[in-house]
Amino acid sequence: MIIPAIYEKDFNTVITEIKAVDGVASLIQIDISDGKFVKNKTFDGIKRLDSIETPANFELHLMVTDPLDYVGEKLNKVTRICAHVEANDVEKFIAKSKDLGYKVGLSINPETPLEDVAPFVESIDYVQFMTVIPGAQGNKFEIKVLDKIAIFKQTAPHIPIQVDGGIDEETLTRVLEAGVENVAVGSQIYQTPKESLEHFEQKANEPKHVHEEKKEIKKIAFLGGAAWQKEDEPYKLAFETAKLLAKKGYQIVNGGGPGVMRASTEGAHKGGGKALAVTYYPNRKHKNYEGTDKLNKFDEEIKTLDYFDRTKVMLQNSDVHVIFKGGTGTSSEFGMTWASSRIHEGHHKPILLVGDYWNHIIEEFKIHMLMRPGEVELVKVVETPEEVLDCIRNL
Repeated sequence: MIIPAIYEKDFNTVITEIKAVDGVASLIQIDISDGKFVKNKTFDGIKRLDSIETPANFELHLMVTDPLDYVGEKLNKVTRICAHVEANDVEKFIAKSKDLGYKVGLSINPETPLEDVAPFVESIDYVQFMTVIPGAQGNKFEIKVLDKIAIFKQTAPHIPIQVDGGIDEETLTRVLEAGVENVAVGSQIYQTPKESLEHFEQKANEPKHVHEEKKEIKKIAFLGGAAWQKEDEPYKLAFETAKLLAKKGYQIVNGGGPGVMRASTEGAHKGGGKALAVTYYPNRKHKNYEGTDKLNKFDEEIKTLDYFDRTKVMLQNSDVHVIFKGGTGTSSEFGMTWASSRIHEGHHKPILLVGDYWNHIIEEFKIHMLMRPGEVELVKVVETPEEVLDCIRNL
């Protein structure tokens, strides 16, 4: 949906711009700023919005330091309200807005890390990514935000995404391709309001050209214990496996930490390849989470929201999952990929378990756990780097 966005100091100008899209827009975003959170200040008295006669509903975008001050009572014409994750008392703002019956969103500035949104994801109805530095219409589109949108789309696919700022025909195409559902457009619409809005809606509804591609195996995820050192057999095995796969043109994916993760990065480099790390940086140190490893010199990085998102995104960004000996973390990763393979059987990602001891583990599962027909066949036990390579080539 294309949403006209109005950012004005004078209330009469707000009325004029609302009337300019009457009968065309079903939802209009009204930007409110306090002169503190951003430099400019908009009109006073948001209650006056209820006095405007229009068939459209309003969405309030609060670019303010204290959004709680703006949710004292329900405005009849406002159906959605959005504050910035960088503002004060965000949790209380969400709760109060929900009590008033609003659909609630959080807006995030281009430079703000995604981790700041993570605590609120299950409490909100949508996320609005600012694709410009907020505070004025006409600011430059921040292309880097598209990467953040892609990561958020993977980590929280159930949350609708809206963007605001710098939208023209070219950037509209880019954000829609990134999976954005709603697009707020300001200055580009209000040159010729109704005609421009109809044009943007037409562009947004044009059929997307989807090209059917043959699935090619490119990225191999390495999962295993973080405690292993260079002298340990799992470390050596992960290193040699990654080196062999890198020589054959495969990219290595890991969690950016020590142990098997670091070994796979080193092996990838020794084999002339590259390593992608899917990482998570907690706000405070966790006693039993290894985090990232300064000695793991990975080449590319995807930052995620939390520990479990890290595993999910790592599995999503790889084509085959190779699992070495590890502890509870490795068991969790194994469980996630095995369950996912069962759910998506027929379109699942292959799982290779490295080490003969896995045969014993799988047998115990068959004896003591409820194993459905075909589940055991989704995993394959291998013992050497050469067997890993052979299995991947034969997929």
